[in-house]
Amino acid sequence: MKKAVIGGLVAGAVVVVAIAAAKNSQEVASEEEREAKKAAKRQEMFAKMQANMEAMPDDFPPVALFNNIAAIRETTDRILEVLEKD
Repeated sequence: MKKAVIGGLVAGAVVVVAIAAAKNSQEVASEEEREAKKAAKRQEMFAKMQANMEAMPDDFPPVALFNNIAAIRETTDRILEVLEKD
């Protein structure tokens, strides 16, 4: 019985150490890497929303709103590209 309890404690300690090591390795990522991951997630969510909107009728109000947001996003991207060139 004592061996089983000790074995369980050791296994639990190993799991805790493994989790702590994984968290530390994630924290080592640079600020640029974290921002890149966030941007990729936002783009993925936007693509999913766009796919859902395309399945809806064109006269459905959320579709019009979504199309306006998409147009604003494209315009903003073009403005940023022009500003970065200077």
